[in-house]
Amino acid sequence: MSKSTICVLIPLHNMAQYLFRAVASAVWQLAPGDEIIVVDDGSTDLAGYGEVECFSKRIQWLRNPVRKGVSYSRNRAIQQAKAEWIKFLDSDDVLAPYALQSLRGAEGRLAPEVTVYTGGCHRMYEGQYHDFMCGADESLPQIMNYNPILLSASFVRREALLAVGLFDERIEFEEDWDLWLRLHERFGPSTFLETKDPICYYWFVPAEREAKIRSPTVDGIPVREYFRRRYGANPL
Repeated sequence: MSKSTICVLIPLHNMAQYLFRAVASAVWQLAPGDEIIVVDDGSTDLAGYGEVECFSKRIQWLRNPVRKGVSYSRNRAIQQAKAEWIKFLDSDDVLAPYALQSLRGAEGRLAPEVTVYTGGCHRMYEGQYHDFMCGADESLPQIMNYNPILLSASFVRREALLAVGLFDERIEFEEDWDLWLRLHERFGPSTFLETKDPICYYWFVPAEREAKIRSPTVDGIPVREYFRRRYGANPL
């Protein structure tokens, strides 16, 4: 039996209509030592979405009384988690069948230096299937030019997240890219391991994306300019 434990981390802000779908995609895959942590980041739309109560014994709820941002919410859950691996899942995305087993089945290839295990995603556009995307072997060498991997398609060792200081809570736009850059800086390219397995369904609805309030600056500096100054990146 696998000894790895996994925490499925779902931050939530006014996306209650998708919560049951996200949780249901994960809960049946859990092993006894695994966790699901949902962080309600000051949502105002949770009334009437009590169907997730059927999973209440497997969900740990954290609530921010006011909106604190996705980076803060993820950090709060990471600090609370006890599992070895954090499986990030945005509230409007869906975990692919057997995604957690993909990590467990790869244990023989997970050298100690591997801190990120990332795979493919089925992309859904406006509720319709679009395509399957899996190209970390091509995108990771371009990490200085663009965001190389999808957060919802990735697992990260909790101790590595703690080692690099978790998410930068000043960053709300491309905060995942910032995390990959810091992990790459601290541990090197060999810290990433790719699989061709599907890990998630990535749900994209343009109107909802545009409605999200996210600041594209870091202390008044555009995020990508910050990446240039901090990491020597050259965002395309």
